[in-house]
Amino acid sequence: MKTLGEGATHIPVRSLWFLLIYASDLLAQLRTKEREEILAGEWDNKLIDAIAEVLVVEVERRLCRQLTVQYRPRRADLTRVRGRIDHLRTTTRRLSDQGRIACCFDELCVDSPRHRFIAHTLLSAAPKIIRPDLAQRCRAAAFRMHRLGVSATPPSRAELSTDRLGHHDIDDRRMCDAALLLRDMAVPAHEAGPFDLPALRDDVRAHRKLFEAAVRGFFRYTLSSLGWDVQARILQWTPSEHSKPPFMPVMKTDVTLDHPKIGRRVVIEAKFTDALEDRDGKTTIATGYLYQLYSYLASQSGRGDHTLDTADGVLLFVKTVDRDVFDGEVTIQGHRISFLSVDLAGSPAEIRARWMQCIQD
Repeated sequence: MKTLGEGATHIPVRSLWFLLIYASDLLAQLRTKEREEILAGEWDNKLIDAIAEVLVVEVERRLCRQLTVQYRPRRADLTRVRGRIDHLRTTTRRLSDQGRIACCFDELCVDSPRHRFIAHTLLSAAPKIIRPDLAQRCRAAAFRMHRLGVSATPPSRAELSTDRLGHHDIDDRRMCDAALLLRDMAVPAHEAGPFDLPALRDDVRAHRKLFEAAVRGFFRYTLSSLGWDVQARILQWTPSEHSKPPFMPVMKTDVTLDHPKIGRRVVIEAKFTDALEDRDGKTTIATGYLYQLYSYLASQSGRGDHTLDTADGVLLFVKTVDRDVFDGEVTIQGHRISFLSVDLAGSPAEIRARWMQCIQD
């Protein structure tokens, strides 16, 4: 259990993994069956196993075909010219007397930073995987990569940042996304170094962005197939962008749900903090959050669009330890505004069900 946020929110590590999965780019890279199983909650009790299986399946497929080869710069003393001649080394070492020439050249190999990172992630994740057969598959896949020439030394951040993925590396991108997500889950491993486990970031801004991205990702993958358009939308203060005063701030929603066929819009403002205040013996919604959400709705009204005139708003915030789960609703000038708190200490199924209440009629 981890205590995060300004209002002391207790979150199990499992729920952090749950948020990371929806906030990551991995779901978009998954095959349909894998994505549907995760979205349906079939892997809720074994989230690490779910991502590890995605990773090991992709690695096994690549091993059955061929790992991506890359050019690697090398220097060697050869008996024939290859690439460029290093005249300084050839002369100072008197290599010509030995019938050799110092050369600088590029060679194709599979020992790239991305492959070293993936192999190291497989070995690091294996001890934490629940299913013994899956853990063994991870170790076997890493061992096969080592046998093919992938070094067992993990790459540095600098090396990994220089390994760019191109448009033709779609399979490698899926592997890398899964490996990165496993690392973000802070899977512990026995290895040399001063730290056994990276500490979870105690950064309110990072947690807020994670929560917003997870909510947006959940609705995107859940509702897009049902005709909803899900995105973080920038709203204009006036119908014409040219008439907007330059001193007005940008209005960008956390999540905007639009369904053109039924003519419905839902604006969701996600807050990774307590949105309630205790004043004069009663509990009220924090005025700043209420004004923010109302401005998103009211600023779009009066433009001759019934969908905008009747748009709904939802203030979705996390339940803190000293609060009960909160439900509230009010209608202001034709806009229905709901206030929902979500208990991140609950199960993934309970969190999903709570999020789905945002679009209930």
